[in-house]
Amino acid sequence: MKLTRVVTFAFVSFFCYGIVNWLMSAQSLKLQTTTISMAHMWQGLLIALVLYFLGILAVYVNRLLGFYVLGLVLLIYSLGLISALMSGYQSTAAMEIKLLLEVVAAIGLGINFYTVVLLTRWRQNH
Repeated sequence: MKLTRVVTFAFVSFFCYGIVNWLMSAQSLKLQTTTISMAHMWQGLLIALVLYFLGILAVYVNRLLGFYVLGLVLLIYSLGLISALMSGYQSTAAMEIKLLLEVVAAIGLGINFYTVVLLTRWRQNH
């Protein structure tokens, strides 16, 4: 199995997290009870980008270490997606906005799970 598949799914995972992060940060959507500034949203996305990049870099540099680093990053951001699912469900936002958040977060969780499956298969082959 090629590493490009794992890396591609990791980037798609980051993209889903970015959408959910933006949806949760947009004050006009009313998905959060506390307001999150756009500066904090961008800071969170930058930290996520660095962590995903370090995980992907670790996969290319040291394959065994990379498996654990990228797996840990995926686990951390899966917890964030689960938190967004629960916050969105309990919010006072419009039903369409809630549905959009729930669908993107569920897709992100599915992609994270599939990426971990790919990492596990890849580790077993090497």
